[in-house]
Amino acid sequence: MTVHDRAFILVDGEYVGVAGRTKKKDTFTLELDVKKSLLILVENMGYIGYSHAMADYNAQFKGIEGVAVGGVELVGWKHWSTDIRNPNITNDLENSVEKSSDSTGSSLSPTGKPLLPGGPQIFTATLILEKTADTFLNFTECWSKGFVSVNGELLGRYWPDAGPQFSLFLPGVWLKEGVNTITVIELQSFTPEAITATGGGDCLYITDTPYIDGPVNPDA
Repeated sequence: MTVHDRAFILVDGEYVGVAGRTKKKDTFTLELDVKKSLLILVENMGYIGYSHAMADYNAQFKGIEGVAVGGVELVGWKHWSTDIRNPNITNDLENSVEKSSDSTGSSLSPTGKPLLPGGPQIFTATLILEKTADTFLNFTECWSKGFVSVNGELLGRYWPDAGPQFSLFLPGVWLKEGVNTITVIELQSFTPEAITATGGGDCLYITDTPYIDGPVNPDA
């Protein structure tokens, strides 16, 4: 299977693995029959902006090609797009991923974290403010890879598994006095026990100091 840029592979709503243009692994062991559902969620990570790949069409296309099971290429796919800015993103994801009744979460991410049982998940938090100001939203090692929005506005992409950036700038004009809603779309893993192992604290918090020079993991 060839994928651009990153694919999250699920069978009956259970994660099997992660593939992508930065990953060398493109073969997975699947137990399939006519009653099982194979879903591949593809993340568009933008276009390559350096090296010879800028002029290489095969390095720039988006989507998947050449998916085969037992040497037989699969055809007749049903495909659709999901807009992460859509306020109904929760329903979109839940309707597209058929949940397994015996989801175990035994598969691992490229960095060794357990993949989320049942596929991508959405987390929502409430932030109550007496006044607003520019700040930074800091993600810790609890998180893996995904997107975050604040009060319905898409703030950006986070990827602490890869590093080195762990913070996103949050403009004060996006906040309001009173109740603010933070929505996190986690694509791979959520391991709150990771923060406990490194001294405790919150998995997600606001701070006046950005953390943009953290560790780098090329295997993420």
